[in-house]
Parts: sequence; structure tokens; C-alpha cells
Amino acid sequence: MRIIIPSDGSASCREAIRFIGERAKFMREKPVVELANVQYAIPESIIDRFGLEAVCTVYEAEGRAQLAECTKTAERAGLSVETRVLYGECGPALSREAQVFRADLIAMGSRGLSPAKSFFLGSVSRSVLEHSSLPVLLVRDKGLPERENMRIALAADGSDYGEAAAHFIAEHMDLFGPGLTVDVISIAPDYVSLARNEIDGVSPASSREFFEKESQSAWENAVSPVLAALTAAGIDARPVRREGDPAEAISAYANENADIVVMGSHGYGRFKSAVLGSTAARVGALSEIPVLVIRLPEDLQI
Repeated sequence: MRIIIPSDGSASCREAIRFIGERAKFMREKPVVELANVQYAIPESIIDRFGLEAVCTVYEAEGRAQLAECTKTAERAGLSVETRVLYGECGPALSREAQVFRADLIAMGSRGLSPAKSFFLGSVSRSVLEHSSLPVLLVRDKGLPERENMRIALAADGSDYGEAAAHFIAEHMDLFGPGLTVDVISIAPDYVSLARNEIDGVSPASSREFFEKESQSAWENAVSPVLAALTAAGIDARPVRREGDPAEAISAYANENADIVVMGSHGYGRFKSAVLGSTAARVGALSEIPVLVIRLPEDLQI
């Protein structure tokens, strides 16, 4: 497995490195890891004044200094890493480097914000998610339990993201452990309350029974293809039904029963601001455990 970790010497960056190091202890084939430091694009005025070569030398030195601290963390975590200094805006630079490196995953630390704020807004995380179709692992500062097999909460909503998440897990079982378990959680739509608010003049008993059946059918349609994909890969998976606010229900369940949340985040063009109030963003804010965000190539279409 090939993993890029954006590295700036920060505490959150070190958390991402330690996370991968912890998982690497249990992996039969050790991951190939690149620590990538991104330096901002060099203004032309600075280049004109000092010369391109001199400016690049300074930027390279600054990037290498930050990478040196991260490399020490990687060594302590038992990881052998490559390093690279990049230039430009973080998201596009890392996206380009991920293609060159042939990465399977971008892993990065994220301090997170309060649930009332957007988890990704204004952060490097958002820039990376805007420009990359790779899965992005957002690591929190809560350490992982030291066990080989992870407990995964996979959020399914009936979209293609649920199956894409299942396929990613199946293709990279070495990261999660050969005996991993997956709880496929989906939030059943509350058609009964909707009907109560919108429909008059119908029998309460008959309408309640009808809408409860519709809710159950919608839930089954959301989880069934995901369960089928996981089961076909020999993964122990079970469905979990919850009701209520999706972000609150998913995060509450995952915090109690899982080591990591895996979910898709629907793209609006290039992860525009409309998504920042989405379930994925709120789960990120409410979750105490790492969140693996699955992206699809069409998310990058404008």
C-alpha cells in the first residue's frame, strides 16, 4: 500500500504518522510511505529581487527542516519513509504528487473543530479533499487500541460511496487486519413523521404501517449492496439500523463501537462550500475516532 502523509512538523501531522506506524506493525506487507512537505508558491516579486535559485534554496531548506522532525517521528514509529518538498497550493500540489507516487491513500492529521463549526473549513484537509479523488484518512488525537483487527463503522446511504468504501476496505484488508469487522450503519428515513406533517385525511394506522414499510425498504436498499460487496470479499459484516439525525446517530454509534468511521462525501463540483454542512463534515466534527473519507473521480468535475 502506498501512502502520502502531508508533513509540516505539526502535532497533527505526527498523529497521522503514528497512526500509520501503529497499523504497519500488523501489516504483512509494509506500506510505502512518503512524507510530503508543501511550500507556498514563490511570489514573482521575491524571485525578481533575490533570484530563483537563491529563493528555491531557502524554501527547500525550510521544507527539509520540517520534514526532518517528521522523519524522526516516523523512525520512532518503525516506518521507513521517502521525503519530498513540493511547491504551490497544498491541495493541488498533493494531488499531483499522489498521481506521481501512485498513492492509494492520503493520511493526515486534523485537529478538528467544534461540532458547531465546519470540520474542514479553512483547513488543509479541505484543500486536499477539494482536489484529490483518493480516499483521505483524517486522524484524530485519540490513539488506536493495540490490536490487529479493526472494528469499522461504514456509513451507507444508498449512494455509490457505500460500495466504493466496501471495495476499498476489501482491497486493503492488510491495513485493517485480516479479521476486521464492519458494521454497515444506515439511518432509516423517518417517513412516519414526514407523513404526519404533510398528509391529512388518511387513516393513522394504515398510513403508519405503510410508511414504516417504506422506511425499512429504503434502509435495506442502502445496506444490502454494501453488505454483499463485503461478504463477497470474506469480510465479517453486519447491518445496523439507526434513526434520527444522521451525523449524530453515526458518530454516537461509531464512538462506542468502532475504531474508525468510513464514509463517502458527496461532491458538488470540487467539494464546494455546500458540502461543508454535510453529514460527512458533521461526523468529522462529532467523531472521536479517525474518519476515512471516500471520494470518487466524478467529485472533481466542475
